[in-house]
Amino acid sequence: MNNSTQKSYYQVGGCLPRNSPNYVKRQADEDLYKNLKISEFCYVLNSRQMGKSSLQVRTIKRLQQEGISCVAIDISEIGNRGVTPEQWYAGILRILENNFNLSEYVNIRTWWRERNYLAPVQRLSEFIETILLTKIQNNIVIFIDEIDSILALDFPVDDFFGFIRSCYNKRANNQEYNRLTFALLGVSTPQDLCQDKNSTPFNIGIAIELTGFKFDEALSLVDGLVEICQQPEEVLKEILSWTNGQPFLTQKVCKIIIENGVFIVNPKIELEEMIKSQIIHNWETKDIPEHLKTIRDRLFRKDQIIVRRLGLYKQILQNDLAGIVADDSPEQMELRLSGLVVRRDNKLTVANSIYATIFHEEMINEELEKLPPYSTQIKAWLHSNCEDKSYLLQGEDLQYALIWAAGKSLRNQDFQFLTTSQRLVLDAQIEALESTKIETKKAQAEVAKAQQKAKRWISIGSAILGTSLVLSIGFSLLAYQRFRLAQSSREIEQTGTDALLLAMFKKSTTNQALLEALPKAISAGQRLKDLVNNNIPLAEYPATRPILALQMILDKLDEQKQFEDSFLQKRKIILQGHQGAVTSVKFRPNQDILASAGVDGKVIIWNFEGEKITEWQTEQKSVNSLIFHPNGEYLATAGSDGTVKIWNLLGKKLYVLEISQTEVNSISFSVDGKYLATSGIDIPVQIWNVSSSPITILSDSILNDNGLIRAVSFSPNGKFLATLDGKSTIRLWNISENQFKTLDVQAISMNFSISQPQLLLTATSNGVVELWQLSTGKLMNNFQSLHLDTKLVSFSPDGELIATVGIDSIVRLWNLSGRQISQFEFMENVISISFSSDSKKIAVAGSNGKVWLRSVENLDELLSKGCRFLVGKPNYFMRVVEFCQS
Repeated sequence: MNNSTQKSYYQVGGCLPRNSPNYVKRQADEDLYKNLKISEFCYVLNSRQMGKSSLQVRTIKRLQQEGISCVAIDISEIGNRGVTPEQWYAGILRILENNFNLSEYVNIRTWWRERNYLAPVQRLSEFIETILLTKIQNNIVIFIDEIDSILALDFPVDDFFGFIRSCYNKRANNQEYNRLTFALLGVSTPQDLCQDKNSTPFNIGIAIELTGFKFDEALSLVDGLVEICQQPEEVLKEILSWTNGQPFLTQKVCKIIIENGVFIVNPKIELEEMIKSQIIHNWETKDIPEHLKTIRDRLFRKDQIIVRRLGLYKQILQNDLAGIVADDSPEQMELRLSGLVVRRDNKLTVANSIYATIFHEEMINEELEKLPPYSTQIKAWLHSNCEDKSYLLQGEDLQYALIWAAGKSLRNQDFQFLTTSQRLVLDAQIEALESTKIETKKAQAEVAKAQQKAKRWISIGSAILGTSLVLSIGFSLLAYQRFRLAQSSREIEQTGTDALLLAMFKKSTTNQALLEALPKAISAGQRLKDLVNNNIPLAEYPATRPILALQMILDKLDEQKQFEDSFLQKRKIILQGHQGAVTSVKFRPNQDILASAGVDGKVIIWNFEGEKITEWQTEQKSVNSLIFHPNGEYLATAGSDGTVKIWNLLGKKLYVLEISQTEVNSISFSVDGKYLATSGIDIPVQIWNVSSSPITILSDSILNDNGLIRAVSFSPNGKFLATLDGKSTIRLWNISENQFKTLDVQAISMNFSISQPQLLLTATSNGVVELWQLSTGKLMNNFQSLHLDTKLVSFSPDGELIATVGIDSIVRLWNLSGRQISQFEFMENVISISFSSDSKKIAVAGSNGKVWLRSVENLDELLSKGCRFLVGKPNYFMRVVEFCQS
C-alpha cells in the first residue's frame, strides 16, 4: 500500500462507497438484510455518525444482487420549511418515478393533477398500488433516510406513517403488498415520529440495533495500520478501548495515526498521548468534521427537559461502572440519540472514554449552575408580556431563586422577573397586614359600641354588661392575637433567613460570617420556641427557617478544622466498606442497626456507632434492593442476576427465588411479613408467600403490569400494592380483587406513610411533592421542593418529615406543609435514603461506596447544641447568653 493509498484508506464522516475496503460489517448488517429480504418492515433509529447511511448503501447492494428492487429516499432532500403537503408527497412520487424508470408508463404531473380531489396521502397510496406494484414485478424495498427531517414539516405527518402501516395491513387481502416493504433510518424515536398509536407502523416493525464496532468485526481496519506499527491488532484493540467502537471516532483515530506517520511501538502510551493532544485537548478547535459539537449542542439544548437530561447524564457519569437502569424516559432517549450514552445489558453508560473525558462532570455542573431554577416560569411570564402574575415566584421558590441569583450577573429579564416577584410578595404581605389592622379596628369599634351600650343599659344589670364586654373583648383579643402571630412569624422567618444568608453567602476568608450568623439563628430559634411552646405539631409551625439556619450553620462549623467540638462531630458518621456505589440502605425495624448493599454484591450490617457487625457476599453480581422482614430477623436482597435471596442477619442464606433472566429491581414485604412482592425489567409483578414452606408464588397475584417496574411497595394497612413503572405511572392494586386505580401523576419516586397508612407520598421529576389519599386516589396536598430535578422521596416513620433528594446531591427535609426543616449536602450522587424507626436518624447511601448516618435534630436539640458551641466564645455573644444559660 503506497503512502497516498494508505492516507486515503480511512474515511472520517460521510457515507462510505459501496466497495470501500474499510467498511466494518456488524450484526446490524445481517439483521437488516435478512429481514428486508423476507419483506419485514424495519427501522434503524440511532445517533448521528453511527454508520446508518453506509449500512443502507451496503444493504441495497446486497438486496439488488438478490434481484430485489430498491430505492433510497432522503427526506431532507425533499425539503421541509414552507413545503406544502402537495409538494412533499409529489416529491416522493418523483423520486419513485426516477429510480424505477416509471415515466415510460405514466406522466406523473398529469396523473397527479387528475387526482386533485384526493388528499396527497391517498394519491401516494393509489400510486403504489396501481403503478408501482403493477409495473415492478420484483420485491420492492423503499429506504427512507433522514426520517427525523419529517418533524420539521409544517403539517401533521401521522398520515404518512399511517400509509406505511396500511401497506402492511393490506397484505391480508392483497398478496401484491407482500412484495413491498420499507426501511426507515434516522435520529429520532418512534414516539417522536408518530404520536398516533393507531397509525404508527413501529409496533409492527423490527428495530435494528446499530452498535459500535467489536474487535472481531473491525479487523478490516487493520490493513491500513500494518505499515505504521509492529502490532496492528494490538493498536486496534487500544483504539477501541478509547472509542468503544464508535464508527466516526474509530475511523478518525485510525486516520490520525496514519497522518502522523510515526511508527508505533508502545500502543497504550503513544495512542493516549495522540488522542489527548489531537482530539481531547482544545477539542472545539479540532472537531473537524464536526462531531463533538453536535453532541454538545444536543446535550445543552435549552428545552423543557434540559435539567433532567443533564442531571441524568451526571448520574451516569457518577455510576458508570454500575450503570443506570434504562427505562426509555424522554431524557434517557435524548441522551441515547445524542450518542453520548449507550444501552448495555439494559443499563445506560457513557458511550466511550473520549466522550467521558470531554463531557465531564465539572462541565455539567457549570452548565447546571447557569440554569435558573425558574426557567419554566420566566418563559411563561415573558410570553404573557410580563402581565400574568400567576407565573411569578413566591415563598420557598422565591427564596431559592434569590439564593441562586446571589453574586451572578443577571440578564435584564431575570432581574425584572425577580424584582417583580418580590414586589408581589411584599404587596401581599402589606395587604394581609392592612386586613389584620382593619379587623383589629373593627373589633375595637365593637368594644367601644359595647361600652356605650353598657352605659345606656347599666340599669338592666351587671350580668348582661359583663357578658357583652367579655364577648367584645374576646373578639378583639382574637383578632389581635392573629395579627401578632402573623407579624411574629414573618419576623422570625426573616431573622432565620438573614442568619442563613449571612452564613452561606457572605464572601469571607475567615469563619467570621458563621460566628456572626449563629447568634442570629439562636435568637430566631428562641423566639420560635416561645411562639410554638411545644404545643403544636411540626406541620403547623408558622416558621421553620430558624431550624434550617441552625442545622446548616452547625454543619458548616463542624467542617471547620479549628472547631473541634466532639458533640458536633457526632451528628454525622461515615460508614465505609463497599467497593463502588451503595445501591440500598435500610434500618432494622425498632432496632439500633442498619444494613447496606451495593454493586459489589456485598451486604454489610452496621451499628449506630459506624462499626461493622457482619458482612457477606450475596453472589448476585450487583444488589439492586435490600429490605428487612418486619420482624427484623431476616432480610431480602434483589440482584441483577434475576434472583431474590433471603438471609438471616449472620449472612446465612435461607432461600433463593429464581425470578427472571433479567434484573430484579425492587422488593417489598407485607406488613405482616407473610408476603414478598418482586418486580423488575420485562417481568410481571409477583407476590410470594414467604410464610409457607417451600415458598410459593400466589398464582392469582401476578399483576399485569408490563415493561420496566421501577418500584413496588405494600401499603402499611396491607390493602394495596403500589407499582411505579418506567413511564412514571403509579398504580394502586387492590390485592384481594386484582384491580387497580391509576394516580393522576407522573412520578419519579413514591413512599408510604407508616404512621398514616392511608397516605402515599410521591415526587415528580420537576420537584413537586404530593400527598395522596389511598382510599379515594385523590390528591390531598402538594408543594414544590427546591430540587432542579427530584430522584427520591421518603416519609419519616413518625409522619412528621418528608425527605427529598435531587440531582444536586442534596437531601432536604420538609414538614407536611412544605416548609423546609433541614438540608444535608453531599459531594457524591445520592442513591438511597432511609429513616430510623424513631425518625431520629437518616442514612444516606452514595455512589462512592459510603453511607452517611445523620442525626435529625429538632428545634430544642439544635438550640442546645448551638448554645454549647457558644460557651467560652467572645463577649459579643452576650445578646443570647441569657437564653443559653437558661
